[in-house]
Formats: sequence, C-alpha cells, structure tokens
Amino acid sequence: MTMFGGRTRLDANLLALTRSDGRDTRRMVVDAGYDIPYLGPLGDVYTLSASLRGDVYQVNDLDLGGTEGTYSGITERVVPELALRWRYPFVRSDGPILQLFEPITSFVVSPYGGNPRKIPNEDSQEIEFDDTNLFNNNRFTGWDRVEGGPRVNYGARWSAFGRGGGRSSVFVGQSYRYKDDDTFAEGSGLEDNLSDVVARTEVSPNRYLSLVYRTRLDKEDFTPQRHEVALAAGPEALRVSTGYTFLDRQQGSEFETREELRGDVTAQIDRNWRTSASFIYDA
Repeated sequence: MTMFGGRTRLDANLLALTRSDGRDTRRMVVDAGYDIPYLGPLGDVYTLSASLRGDVYQVNDLDLGGTEGTYSGITERVVPELALRWRYPFVRSDGPILQLFEPITSFVVSPYGGNPRKIPNEDSQEIEFDDTNLFNNNRFTGWDRVEGGPRVNYGARWSAFGRGGGRSSVFVGQSYRYKDDDTFAEGSGLEDNLSDVVARTEVSPNRYLSLVYRTRLDKEDFTPQRHEVALAAGPEALRVSTGYTFLDRQQGSEFETREELRGDVTAQIDRNWRTSASFIYDA
C-alpha cells in the first residue's frame, strides 16, 4: 500500500512447534514498516525505511546451558529499526555497448541485545553470507535471530549490455559494524566488525548461455571461503545447467564443509508442460 509517496508493509508469522522430547516453541511475530523512495537532482536514488517489530515467544523446557537448567515461560521482544540506502548509477554509451557503474551504500540502526537467551533459535541456525543478502537489514535466514547495532554496507556494481542481448557484470561488497556481534558464528564472515568481502561475476553473451561465479574472500588475506559456479546453456526447448559449490564450515554448525556438484536438464514440451531431471553429487 502506498501513502504520501512511500509504501507501507506488514509481515506476520505464527509458529507452533511441539516435540515429543525437548523444547516446545510457540511464536508470534508482527513486523510493520514504511519505505520512502527519493530521486535526487543528480540522479542519485535514496530509500529511507523505518520498521517496528514485536515478538512473543512461549517456550517449554528451553535449555539455557551451563548450570542454569531449563526455562519455561513467555518472553517478549520489540525491535525498532531505521535504514537509509543510497545508490548512484552512472551510465555510458560506447557504440554498441551500454555500461553502468553503480556504487551502493546502506546504513542500518537498531538496538543491541535483540537476542536474549530465553528466545530459542529454531530457524536461524545457519547463514550463508554472499552478495544476495549483503544489503539485507537482517541477514539471518529466519525470524528467531535479529541483527543489532549500527552497521554500514557498501559495494559497487559494473555492468555492460550489448545491443544484441549479451551482458556482463561484476559486483564487490563488504559490511562494517561498530561492535562485533557474537550472534554470528565463527566462519560466517560476519562475526567481526569488518566482514569478509563478497563478490559475483556474471557473463551471458546471449540468451542461450550464462555463467555465474560467486565467492566470499577472507578480509585479512583474501583467501576464498566460498565458491559457487553455475553454467546454463541452451534454448527454452532444451536447457542444460550445471554447478559447483564449496562452503567452508562455520563453528558450531551441524553441517561439515560442503562441496557438491549438481546438474539439471529441462525440456519445454509445449506452452503448458515441461519436464526436468536433476542430480546432486557430494564431492
């Protein structure tokens, strides 16, 4: 819904999880926000966002660790958040090639201490930090964990578009927070004040071929902590894709270091039907 040139949003989530052995969790989340876009006189683009989130958790037999035993009861959480995103696209036309260079920055502020021990972690155990969630206000995968404190995210994207339909792009970005956050696991790339560097390269000379590479580089020595390569080829009638993924293990994660190969073949039979086959190999 739009109002005064902005857009309001409302998200709600309910969870009831009952176990025969272990903790039980009941959760209700309501998250309301308002986004105001603004186009500057020089072509720079701003988005100001404000949100207020309220959570109520009721748990039974939550293990607090150590000698504190278990907790059963109700815990509330209120998280206000303010964010400002800025980007400035520069466009250049050079013969048959159109180039776009775009620096992007966002600044997010929310309170510290948003993850008390009496709130269980059911859906935010794992996080994969990459270019797709660098500018997310909350980079956890679910509702049970939230980011806190002031942080700034920044990056730059360069793209080239051919008049024949080909395109290429490169993106590099990083995040900085005023205080480190031990909510993020060691090895996630977000556990320190300065995050690891995330990057993506995409090359698509035409609509029949596409190559994408994603990586995460250690902020100290730029050694790769993640590799992801995806190749797709062919028309809609018969398209073949393959990919390789390597993810280093995070401390406390239930998953070991992951290395896998995958493939997929899709055939469009007609406008209403298609068929596909895929495989995943644990390398």
